[in-house]
Amino acid sequence: MPKFTYRDGRFFADDQPFFFLGAEYQYYRDKRSNWAARLDQLKAAHVNVICFYTPWRHHIVHDPATGGISYDFDGTTLDSRDLRTFLRLVQERGLYMLAKPGPFVHSELNIGGLPDVTSPSFNPGIEPVRIQDGSPLYWEYDHTQLPSPNDPAFDAMAKAWLAAVGDVLRPYAAPAGNIIALQLLDETIYCTSNDAPWHFAYDAPDLRAFQAFLAGKYGTVAAYNAAHGSEVKAFAFVRPPRLDPGNPVARTRGQVLDLVDWGEFQWRIRRDVYARYKDYLGIDLPYLTNYAGITPPIDENVPDKVEESVKDTPRAYVKLYPDWWFAHNRVDQDLDVYEYGMISWLGVASYNIPDASTPPAADLGANEVFNRYINTSRRRRGINIEENWGFATLYHPMSKYPMIPFFQTLACVAGGCTGYVVFTGVSHGYWVDDLDRTTQKQHRTFPSDAPIGENGETGPLYDAMRDLNGWFAREGANFLRAELDLDVCLLVVPEYAAVSSWVPEGKAPHWVLPHAVPRAGHDVIEPATMTCNVHGVNYGIRELPAMTAADLAAMPRVAVHLGFFLARAEQRKLVDAVKAGATLIASGELPAYDERMQPCTILADFVAGLESGRETAAGRLLYSTGNVFNDERAFLGNLRRAGWERRIAYGEGLRAFVYRDGDHFYVLFFNFDRHGSHHKSVTFHGRRLDLTVGSKTCGVVHVRAGARGQASHVVSYLVKGVNEFEGERAQVMLRLGDQEIRVDGDGAAYDLA
Repeated sequence: MPKFTYRDGRFFADDQPFFFLGAEYQYYRDKRSNWAARLDQLKAAHVNVICFYTPWRHHIVHDPATGGISYDFDGTTLDSRDLRTFLRLVQERGLYMLAKPGPFVHSELNIGGLPDVTSPSFNPGIEPVRIQDGSPLYWEYDHTQLPSPNDPAFDAMAKAWLAAVGDVLRPYAAPAGNIIALQLLDETIYCTSNDAPWHFAYDAPDLRAFQAFLAGKYGTVAAYNAAHGSEVKAFAFVRPPRLDPGNPVARTRGQVLDLVDWGEFQWRIRRDVYARYKDYLGIDLPYLTNYAGITPPIDENVPDKVEESVKDTPRAYVKLYPDWWFAHNRVDQDLDVYEYGMISWLGVASYNIPDASTPPAADLGANEVFNRYINTSRRRRGINIEENWGFATLYHPMSKYPMIPFFQTLACVAGGCTGYVVFTGVSHGYWVDDLDRTTQKQHRTFPSDAPIGENGETGPLYDAMRDLNGWFAREGANFLRAELDLDVCLLVVPEYAAVSSWVPEGKAPHWVLPHAVPRAGHDVIEPATMTCNVHGVNYGIRELPAMTAADLAAMPRVAVHLGFFLARAEQRKLVDAVKAGATLIASGELPAYDERMQPCTILADFVAGLESGRETAAGRLLYSTGNVFNDERAFLGNLRRAGWERRIAYGEGLRAFVYRDGDHFYVLFFNFDRHGSHHKSVTFHGRRLDLTVGSKTCGVVHVRAGARGQASHVVSYLVKGVNEFEGERAQVMLRLGDQEIRVDGDGAAYDLA
C-alpha cells in the first residue's frame, strides 16, 4: 500500500502524482453476487478508485416490536447491505476507494438517502429547512420535507449514524486500508450549493444560528446598529432579507450589509455543518466536496413546468446564479475543512445544450455550457467527482452516445481537473423496497445507459471509458506535473456576489442607491472567461479574501471588478500588492466605504496618488471606470496594456489548452464545428500543430520539444473522432513539423519516435 497524500488539488502515491480514475459503483442497487464481477470489469477499464455512497436509509433496520433501530453492515437482513464484504472485495483487487457516507447523499434516493425518521414529513419532532416564505424545503424526487441541519434532534441522529458507519469504514482507511478519501453530504447541504439565497435556512434552528453568527461578527448590538443604520434591541430580533421583486432590495448602504451578512452566513452554515460531520465520522483522511458549479436553471427545478418561475424565483433573477455560486461557495477559504471537488451536471458541453428540456438539435450559440465546464474546474484544481456517463433517461437523451461524456470529461481535465469519476460505471436493476419511491417507477435500471449494463454487458460506452482511462493511466502522472502558463488571475469578491445575487439587470425598481450594483459572477466572471477561452488567455479564479498581497504580487496579472464598498483590509491588500510589484487591472466604482459602511478611500486615494505622481509603486495599476470584464475589446486591450502576449492561438470553432512541464507539452483540443472534415491548427510556444478533424472531434496530444537543432515530436495521443450522435467517423490527421499521424475515428498511441 503506497502512502497517499493530497496537496494542491492532486493525490500523490509515495510522492508520485496519482491521476484519480474513478467510477461510481452503487453496491446498494446491485446484488452481492454481482459485486466481484463488476469490480473486475471496472478494473479492466483502468479504473483505479471505486466511489460509492453509503446510504443511511439503506442500512438502518427498525425493530417493529421494540421500536428501536440498529444498523446492518453485514448483509444479515439483506444481501446488498453487506458493506464489509463490499469493502473487502474492493481492497482485495488493489483498487482504492472514495467513501461517501452522507448523511445526505442524493443518489436519486428517497429523502436523498436519509431515513424516514429524520424527515419532518414523518417525524413532527424534526424542524424542516424553510425557504423565505416559510414553506418547507422539499426533496424533489419524493416530495418529502428535508430536516434543518441545525435541528438538535436531527443532529443527534446524524451523529449516531456517522459514528456507526465510521466504525465500519475505519479499518479500511489508509494507510492500513485502501480508502484514500471521503466525501460528506452532496453538493454541500441538500444539493443547495448553487441555489438562490432565499431558498435556504429560514427555519427557526438556522435563524438562531444566524443570530449567533451576527453576535460573533459584530460583538455588540450597538456595533451592529451603527453599521446597518438599524435600531434592533437584540440580535434575536434580526431577520434575514427576503426577495420582493416589486421593491428595492436595499434602500440604504446599511441595508446592503443585510445581504452581505446573509451571504456570509449561508457560506458559513455549509462549512460548519461539514466540519461538524467530519468530527462525528472521526476518520483522518482528505475530505472532498462536490460543488455543483454554475449549473444552468434546468427544467426539473420548475414546479409543474411553470415557465414564469424557477422554484419561487422570477425568471429575471435566474441569470444571477453565477453570483449565488460565488456568494456561498467560498472554496479558497474552505481548505481548512475540505478540498475542492466538482460535479459537472452543467449541460451538454459539445452541443451547448444547457438543460434537460432542450431538444438534441442544433448548437445554441457561443459555447456557454463548455465555458461553465472550464470555469467549474478552473476555479480550483481538484477531482471531478461526478461526470455523467449514462443518465440518458434522467438527464439528457444525448448522454448515451459515447462522444458526449468523453468530450465533457476531457473538457474538465482541460480546465484543471486532476482526476474524474465516471458516474456511474454500472447500471443497476436491483430495486430494494423503500429505497427509491419514484426512480424505480420511472426507469428499469439506474442509470439507463452506464458503460457496464445491469447484467455485465458492455458496448461502445465501455470502450470509450476504457480508452480515456487508458491514456491517463499511462500519461496521467506526467500530465499532473504540467501546469498552464497563467496569464491572469480573476479575483472574486464574495461580498459583491452576495449583493449581486439579489439584483437583476436594470436598476429600478430593484436598486435605488446612487451606486452601481457590485457584480462578481454575472456580468463579470462569466463574460471575462468567455473572452479568455475564445482568445487563448489562461486564467485562474481566486477569492480576494483568501489571497495575501504577496500572493497577488506573485501572479503575472490580477484583475478585479470593484464596487462602492470593500473591506478596509482588502483595499490595503490591493495597494500593498501593487507597491510590491503586482500588475492589477481594475474596473468599476472605486470603493468609498469599508465592510461596516464607514468611509474608507484607501484604494481610491492610492489610484489618485499614482495618477498625480504622489505615489510610486513597483507594479502597475490599470484602472477603468465602467465594466471592462463584459466588454471583449476592452478586456483584451487592458490585458495587452498589462503586458500580455498571446502564446496560444487556434482557429474559429476550436478551443485548445496547453499544459507544460519543461520540454513536455500537453495539447487538449475541442472542435465545435459540425458535419464533414475541418482543417484547424493550434500554435503554442513557437510550435504549430495542424489538425484535420470531424464533427465534435476532441483529443489530447503529448508533444516533446526537440533538443537543440532537433524538431519537436508527438510522443502520444488520444483522439475521439467517432461522433455516434451524428453517425460520422472522422479521418483525423495530426501534423507537427514533418511528423504526420492519421487516425481512423477513435485511436491512441504511445511512445512515438
